[in-house]
Amino acid sequence: MAEISILSIAPYKIIPPSSGGQLAITKLHHYIGGLCKDIIVSTETNADHHYNFQLYKVFPDKPNRYFPGFGLNKIIKIAEEHNVTHIICEHPYMSFTAIALAEKLHVPWFMRSHNIESERFRALGKKWWPILRRYERYAMRKADGILFITEEDAVWAAEHFSIEKGRCHTIPFGTDKQAAPIKDHSIKTQLAETFSINPDVPWLYFLGALDYQPNEEAVQYIIHEVMPKLSDTNYEILIAGRGLSEALQNTISNTERIQYVGFVPDLNDFLLACDIMLNPVMKGGGIKTKAVEALGYNNTVISSESGAAGLTRAVCGEKLMVTTDHEWEAFANGILKAMNQDIDTPTAFYKEYYHGNVAQKALDILATSTR
Repeated sequence: MAEISILSIAPYKIIPPSSGGQLAITKLHHYIGGLCKDIIVSTETNADHHYNFQLYKVFPDKPNRYFPGFGLNKIIKIAEEHNVTHIICEHPYMSFTAIALAEKLHVPWFMRSHNIESERFRALGKKWWPILRRYERYAMRKADGILFITEEDAVWAAEHFSIEKGRCHTIPFGTDKQAAPIKDHSIKTQLAETFSINPDVPWLYFLGALDYQPNEEAVQYIIHEVMPKLSDTNYEILIAGRGLSEALQNTISNTERIQYVGFVPDLNDFLLACDIMLNPVMKGGGIKTKAVEALGYNNTVISSESGAAGLTRAVCGEKLMVTTDHEWEAFANGILKAMNQDIDTPTAFYKEYYHGNVAQKALDILATSTR
């Protein structure tokens, strides 16, 4: 694999990562960068970093960066300096630039599809989703291959965009863990002092960008639909992440057994201290990266059907409990069951989702493509 040199186009700030999409980019390329030369061109707003890839801050944080061919000459120079053999375009938005770059360098390019973007925006009620649908289909048809994060998206694109199945590949979002970590109660005790809550009851949590509509709705479901069905149970619920509305913050502050903890600086300790992830997400598309993280940290995930989209359920075992969307009685029963079980995330999960294995799979796919 040493002869492979990858240049990837990331259309937005990825460092420091604070969302699922940013993590999906930084994590995959960090592990790829440990296997071969990996370069990312992105925006000027990125911070300095310690990842294995090289980062070039080519694009301004302005809408004109999406114009076809913007910054192309700079990118060509970078690519030629590093003898680039393959191109990856994260999302469809800068596909025109990727196409022009691939033609100039005579190398194959791959689009990495984090989800079917036009479908996601259609579900969110964006009126311009049909325009994105046409562009997304064009980009996928022009790519030498598409790296989907979920098998469902790969099948959908093959059927709806008439793409050959041989060009549709699945490269999932992964975990840094190679085996189920051992829970350390001392970490939970320390955080309990910080949050002023009981360390001796199960900690349930929801984590995400809380100014994103599907995540905000999930918090509302937890408060208004799930909690009333757990009235006779001892637990604490932690809502973590930036951007929660003032109205929801006020509701939480006036509700027992739930707390908004905001941005969590040490996610590792937080996930090791928690026990059960609540995932009542109904919209958004693609895989819910927070669910993969939770399973990697040996936390049980109680999820709606929509929230579990993209997960390979066969390798998750009983650590993933899925209920029909909006079936809150079943959701609450899943929580109660999880509180009384003591099992680890299966070894098969780590075999499929460990970032190192995912990165190697991506390289194997790229290695078979030439132009």
